[in-house]
Amino acid sequence: MIRLRRWPVLVVAVLLAPALRAEDKPASPWAVDRFLSVMPQTAPAPAFKYRLLPLSTDLKEGNAVPIYLRLAYEQDDAARKYWTEAPRAWNQMPVDKVPLDEARKFLQDHRYMLRQLELGARRRSAEWNYTADAGDVERGPIGLLLPDLQAMRSYTPMQILQVRVALAQGDFTAAAHHLETGLAFSRHVAEGPTLIHRLVAIALVSEFAGAVADFTERPDAPNLYWALTALPHPLIDLRPAEEWEYRMVELQIPELGDLERARTPQQWDGVLRRVRAELQLMAGLTTEGRNPKIPDWFPKDVTVGEAAAKSPDLAAARKFVARSKGLSAEQVETMPPAQALLLYVMGTFHQDRDDFYRAAYLPYPQCFPLLEAAHNRLRDAPSSEAHVLSRIFLPALNKVISRQARVERTFAALRVVEALRMYAAAHDGKLPEKLNDVTEVPLPDDPGTGRPFEYSRGGETATLVSQVPGDPLPSNGLRYRVTIRKK
Repeated sequence: MIRLRRWPVLVVAVLLAPALRAEDKPASPWAVDRFLSVMPQTAPAPAFKYRLLPLSTDLKEGNAVPIYLRLAYEQDDAARKYWTEAPRAWNQMPVDKVPLDEARKFLQDHRYMLRQLELGARRRSAEWNYTADAGDVERGPIGLLLPDLQAMRSYTPMQILQVRVALAQGDFTAAAHHLETGLAFSRHVAEGPTLIHRLVAIALVSEFAGAVADFTERPDAPNLYWALTALPHPLIDLRPAEEWEYRMVELQIPELGDLERARTPQQWDGVLRRVRAELQLMAGLTTEGRNPKIPDWFPKDVTVGEAAAKSPDLAAARKFVARSKGLSAEQVETMPPAQALLLYVMGTFHQDRDDFYRAAYLPYPQCFPLLEAAHNRLRDAPSSEAHVLSRIFLPALNKVISRQARVERTFAALRVVEALRMYAAAHDGKLPEKLNDVTEVPLPDDPGTGRPFEYSRGGETATLVSQVPGDPLPSNGLRYRVTIRKK
């Protein structure tokens, strides 16, 4: 079972690890590092003969989520393990090496599931209907269990195999249709309220991006430049989940959203004890292992029942409250110590949250330096109660945005590859010396930098590179090495 706030360890390490094929495994420092041998190809006519998402006119009213969930729970664990693991071995092979007889039999045996996924992906809505807003005093939204997300992840290998078998058979219409299904399905997963849903959806989309590259490499493959151009940007929108998580502290600990209410000193002491107990529990849940261990950054000299008057942070808390509330030192001295500490903790969290969220709303080139600076400031802040909320709730934002940027860069780079195929078709199978030689279609900029992709040509190979300055995850680099294959 997956608990919401365990995602820094569990989701990133397990749910988000892409099932890469052997030839796609990144050689450090590249997250995506692939050779592409492609053929010259002009744009299809009509330009949108192939698409990578269903048209809105192809969607039917209804909620896709019950369709997806019913499939997972109609069969036992052994069946779910088989349909997840069996296709993975074939997906690690080059398309030409897939044992088609076995793969076709697998797809035939699972044709009902695949058809249901196809129908679900063409529903207009995906309503997950979590009750995270119910104010569960036992767990709050952080205790929300998400076993359905692992079920969604289990469908992807068979969907990828369906694309690759169609490619092996030279059926590009079917392959494009299956890609439509996979990308629409991934976007439905992203309709859940949390950043975890977006992270899982991004991981799924990344796998389908590999299948798009497979499509591009096939002999006589149609050109997907316009199909890629028609995709929405961003493909997985983080904004609704970011805004849901923006209020996570108040949803999880409602008393922290109600600190302006008058209380007796004894009531303030009770609120502080409950908050400290909750934070110690959550700090333990963000570490690995079944036996929660309070991390090093959690202040060791603070216990749940310690009197607020003995807190080493009390003097700093009073200064902060006086400054932020416009009160005199004498006025703050009359406050119950627990009240001053709680206002300090929540006020500092609001400042830290602003640091991260201001960056999150900016374009990637402006976002990453500010996010990294916010992350470093929080990392270097002293171990005190003031930053505990921030250290539990905020650091993962840079990881989510980095993964979103990687997907956007991958699809933009694939558009450039398709533009290179158009150029080669018009120039006797040659690659351009520089990117601005390509005039057949507009070239997208690298979303991570806001500038053209780095491009170089050495002999018969062109190299396309994206490395984002200030990206807090340097392993997010992308490199495609492209050669033009003759018939």
